[in-house]
Amino acid sequence: MKTDTSQTNFDPSAQENYFIKSGVISPIFIKNNHGIRYAIFYRNKWEGSTCQKQFQKTVGRIFDDDSVELGKKFLSQFPALKDCKATLSGRTIRLAGPNIAVLPPLEPMAQQRQAFFDELDQNTRLSAGASYVLWQIAQQNHLLTDLEDVFGKNRAAVLLSLAIFFASDPGAVASEFEIYSHHTWLPCSPLSSQEVSEVFQSILNPEVMRFLHKRIQHSKSSEQNSLYWSFDTTSISSYSETIRKTAYGYSKENPELPQLNLGLIVSENSGEPLYYKVLEGSISDPLALRQLLVDTAQLDTSNVSLVMDRAFSSPSLLDQLYKNNLGFICGSKTNLNYCKSVINSFARELQLGGVDTFLEEYGLQAKTSSTTWSYYDPSTGYRERKPLYIHVYLDPFRAAGERETLLKKLKKLQKKIKAKSPLNKPEADLRKQFFIKGSLGWAYDKELWQQNEKLLGLFVLVSSSVSSAAEALRIYRQRDIVEKNFNNLKERCSGRRMRCQESALEGKVFVLFLSLILLMNLKMRFHRAREEENCQEEKAKFLPDDVPDFLRSLSVIDVTSRKSENNQFFYWDLIPKKIRLTLEAIGIKEPPRFIT
Repeated sequence: MKTDTSQTNFDPSAQENYFIKSGVISPIFIKNNHGIRYAIFYRNKWEGSTCQKQFQKTVGRIFDDDSVELGKKFLSQFPALKDCKATLSGRTIRLAGPNIAVLPPLEPMAQQRQAFFDELDQNTRLSAGASYVLWQIAQQNHLLTDLEDVFGKNRAAVLLSLAIFFASDPGAVASEFEIYSHHTWLPCSPLSSQEVSEVFQSILNPEVMRFLHKRIQHSKSSEQNSLYWSFDTTSISSYSETIRKTAYGYSKENPELPQLNLGLIVSENSGEPLYYKVLEGSISDPLALRQLLVDTAQLDTSNVSLVMDRAFSSPSLLDQLYKNNLGFICGSKTNLNYCKSVINSFARELQLGGVDTFLEEYGLQAKTSSTTWSYYDPSTGYRERKPLYIHVYLDPFRAAGERETLLKKLKKLQKKIKAKSPLNKPEADLRKQFFIKGSLGWAYDKELWQQNEKLLGLFVLVSSSVSSAAEALRIYRQRDIVEKNFNNLKERCSGRRMRCQESALEGKVFVLFLSLILLMNLKMRFHRAREEENCQEEKAKFLPDDVPDFLRSLSVIDVTSRKSENNQFFYWDLIPKKIRLTLEAIGIKEPPRFIT
């Protein structure tokens, strides 16, 4: 809600009346006094070309949950706020109490949307192709039903409309939704930038968790066998200075910007994102997994196995996975103690090769060690033992490439050592690994080469349940689906940069998560349509390779308004044959010719 910044003369009575009518205290800044945060209400005014402070008043103390305790001195000036509850939201304090005016509901009703349609001129055209297809997907995969169950019918329409907006335009920003909704067939009325921000702020964490629980239940009901969920994290930069979860110095893409971390779980079978978590920018991957394990207590994770990369393979994390009864398939570092002995015993046999260890489908040599994992279970007070399968693989082509690269580095290093040239840190580390120091200086050691050479081209997977090396590798290689989700989030859903205040962060990420569900569902429909044996060649050749290109081709398909004395209706443009065949192949019905 906008604040009246034109008021320059401080009148306590008028200011109190403004607080009551608006329901906010704004603007404020936060002052940290020996670890205690205080909210300061202030007013500035311009005198010529300079901005002068007119006044500032301490509102009260801010607690960790962003609640604000109004101070005695502040209440003595504004006694009508005595019974109000105050909450910090960005640079605003929101008030709730018996004297505060109740804001109108954010959800636009059907009548408001109809009023918008009624104001359209004869022959007004609205883009409808992309929004129709994405809305149909939301209906077919229960996304719309789940949103309505959790948020109500009207809020669900708004949230899904925003999700369609971000999914349709890779470069979209929230402030453009008002223009977009004026020119697009959507079930909600146009919203201003401020109203969109308030929609984001209205989304509560308990609602999000209920929604995620419903999505997981749908995923489990459609997949009868063991479930494999890919988990990983990615970083998202932010331009906002009000988001406390951001941290500087961790962003790989732009070190000058603060970043957030986002943890994401994706179903390997359907490709649909099932769960997300906004994490602090400084948090490491292992700590991100620990936070995930805390949240899984609220979710139904029976018969679920997480598929992860080797950043999550430490013994302490495996302990946590066993304690939480979560299966896993993850890459493992070759220098971990529980892998070393297995690698040493398998390495030479894999290098020699043989029919028994050959995986024809992948062109690799592989061997499995079945062992047990011992961990302390606090629920029983005893040490428990569970099976652990260690799969060791050798890629001959990768080994040859790594060997050639390493030999070139060692040859270059040997020349620098003889010339007594200074070494950089990687070269110094390489010298410690392959050279020994004697009375005549550093010399290349063949035994050290033999010890390290046998590890070239090797990689390891560990699993709590999958005993087949071929099956474990098949499942693990499907984890690139989570990378595809991250790419779609950043490149297709405007998720590379967070341009919002802290109070709107969780809500905006939730809407982007909905956009991601729509895009991945559409992408997987194309994938399945190509694989179907009964897919006619005529249809298959029209299937697009790129989802954004397909949505762009749909965006030029419009509906046109027609009015008469008794009613109003819309009619669709003629849909090209290529798009009609594509819609049929992915299970989307062609829209009716006329809409009333």
